[in-house]
Amino acid sequence: MSRPLANRWLRALAVLALSCAPLLAICANAEARRAPLPTRVVYKPGEIVPIPAAIPHEEGDMVDKRIIPDLRWIAQRYPIYVTDGYSGPLPDGEWVGCHGCHVKGSDHTNGLAVDVVPLGGSTRCDASWAPITRLAEWAEPVQNQPLPPFRWVGYNGDAGHGCGNHLHLSWNHSPAPQYQLAEWVEVFPVGPPTGTPKPTPETGGEPGGARSGKAASAPKASTARGPAGGVASARTGGYAPRGYGD
Repeated sequence: MSRPLANRWLRALAVLALSCAPLLAICANAEARRAPLPTRVVYKPGEIVPIPAAIPHEEGDMVDKRIIPDLRWIAQRYPIYVTDGYSGPLPDGEWVGCHGCHVKGSDHTNGLAVDVVPLGGSTRCDASWAPITRLAEWAEPVQNQPLPPFRWVGYNGDAGHGCGNHLHLSWNHSPAPQYQLAEWVEVFPVGPPTGTPKPTPETGGEPGGARSGKAASAPKASTARGPAGGVASARTGGYAPRGYGD
């Protein structure tokens, strides 16, 4: 092939590549915007329970039991260590979680948020944080646009969060005041871990989220409001505004 002809072919290929670039970008963005998993809304009453041992966490950490199956699913795929979950009073007046560490209106006060770091990782942004970064990008591939079922994802680009600090994950839920359980929570449905018998009415729990032995004595929702009364149910509808801080 002569040099002039070869040059014309190269120019044609370059034009074709440039014309396809926008289409490829659209396809890539569509793929990134795909939800992590199909989701569903759980209206079953919530309860603040201890995080099971199968999910690495700081001793005493608790969350709304409705997100435990999701946490278990995440822990099976990413080496996470939960440093905080529910932050607030229990019906007996005892406080659990980090006191004064979260902003007003934080989903931590409803038991529907967790802070995570790498399991066995360091406090520096090093290779141990790579799986946590992948988890953050899976939950929020575009900054400030978390995918369902997540309500807010705090990581790189968010003050007080990020590689070397911590990743914050909140679940979508109905509006609920501090220290009250939301009427509903959005989750991605997952089955029981491989080799784990499906829970029965006798054993308690839900598929993929069988509670630990401690959960049997965990506090149930109270009708009292505010810090002195512990966690109460809040019956409201609709999505609350996203973007809550940690």
